[in-house]
Amino acid sequence: MRYLVCLLITLCLCARPASAHPNGASKIDVTLMADSVKALIEVKPDDILWVSKAGSYWGATKEQLAEISEKIAYYEETRFELKIDGHSAPVGSLQFRKKSGFSPHSMDSADFMDSTVALRLSYPFAAGAKKLDIESKMFAEFEMQTLCHLRIFYQGVEIRRKFLGVDDRFTMPLDKDSLEAMLAAARQPAPAPGQAAPPQAQPNESVVGRFLWLGFTHILPEGLDHILFVLGLFFFATYFRPLFIQITAFTIAHSITLGLSLFGVFSLSSRIVEPLIALSIAVVAIENIFFRKLRPSRFLIVFGFGLIHGLGFAGVLKSLGLPANQFLKVLVSFNLGVEGGQLAVVAMAAALTGWMWKKPWYFKRVVVPVSALIAAVGLFWFVQRIVRPGL
Repeated sequence: MRYLVCLLITLCLCARPASAHPNGASKIDVTLMADSVKALIEVKPDDILWVSKAGSYWGATKEQLAEISEKIAYYEETRFELKIDGHSAPVGSLQFRKKSGFSPHSMDSADFMDSTVALRLSYPFAAGAKKLDIESKMFAEFEMQTLCHLRIFYQGVEIRRKFLGVDDRFTMPLDKDSLEAMLAAARQPAPAPGQAAPPQAQPNESVVGRFLWLGFTHILPEGLDHILFVLGLFFFATYFRPLFIQITAFTIAHSITLGLSLFGVFSLSSRIVEPLIALSIAVVAIENIFFRKLRPSRFLIVFGFGLIHGLGFAGVLKSLGLPANQFLKVLVSFNLGVEGGQLAVVAMAAALTGWMWKKPWYFKRVVVPVSALIAAVGLFWFVQRIVRPGL
């Protein structure tokens, strides 16, 4: 308990505000008009605040809100490139989208964190244009495999879809014959089971590979809260069997809520999910200190918190606006990526501490101080995410 209290006080005095784990997911809809190209870029508020260094909406004045909005708009405009035959002329306006509707100058912090930050851009579309180039470098600051869901619309119909990583470039023809061919393919009825879809109607890349990597990087290196939770499970066990059972319970639980949330059956606001994820880290770590024997309630606790973590994972995928016909493929590949990340964390921890497990001093000198540190971080995040959401 002394370890925990001292570490928590030190952390509260020295730690900088940290946002809930970012995912760097964005959605871009490009609509081809008669005389222009319209682009709508949508991102999560906590991600864009972090990378744009725009500051916090918490307690901001109207003047500060305007300044923050300008910084966000500038970031998105400079990280998204759309060219027609090698030329671009962006004209944009920043908007905040929410079901109830509000303006950035009348909302509070809770409104902002439940909204989607949307930037509308308009580009001139000269007659006789031949080629469209699109590149997104948003969230490259995360140093991880971020994902951008790009959709191209023509005459109100989605004709192309692609998942872009950082520095990926998408190119497509703009001549009328090519656009009409893609439009005709998109309007074709869905193929019968076992029948291949037309080449133009298929996704332009391997969705499985993208989402495997996205799931892995959501744990390593960016999912610090999930890493700490897995380490909390790891430091309770001195045998692989109880560790395997705990991780299995956690995996089954987060798979359930991830699937339910993706299919729209059940979901919770990030203002509830993120503090609960932080609390789960603290509870598991505190148990490591005060209970040395594995109890049946431990599995129930791990399973319950796994349900919460699954809702956190779902937030990554839902922000991409995935179509219904790809949910199962995305769910399985992303989940496998998450499991790969979790197993990598366990493998690294075992490589560092496995030889200590049978030492008489392992519990007092390793498990107690490390668990106390993990619990202190979890408690700090729990309070921070309740008091100041979005930081």
